[in-house]
Amino acid sequence: MTDENLPTHEAADTGHGEHAGVHLPPPSVVPIMVALSLATVLIGFVDQVRGTVGPLVWGIGLVWLIASLLAWYRGARTEFHELPESVEGH
Repeated sequence: MTDENLPTHEAADTGHGEHAGVHLPPPSVVPIMVALSLATVLIGFVDQVRGTVGPLVWGIGLVWLIASLLAWYRGARTEFHELPESVEGH
């Protein structure tokens, strides 16, 4: 079988109309920010750091984590509202 005879996505009719494509979220740095802020919070709990600057590092990490989670939630909510509504109610 040659490559010319292989079925293509354009030729296949799935019956889903404009919803036939896979939805992927746009690229974002927010998951990386959540991971780094969570690491900062955990560094604040380290025994050697706890006595000197631990509470400060913990507080900064916690504020950063909350801000990152709010940004992630806001982006996901905006993206959800931009999705087209399904004709079939799915």
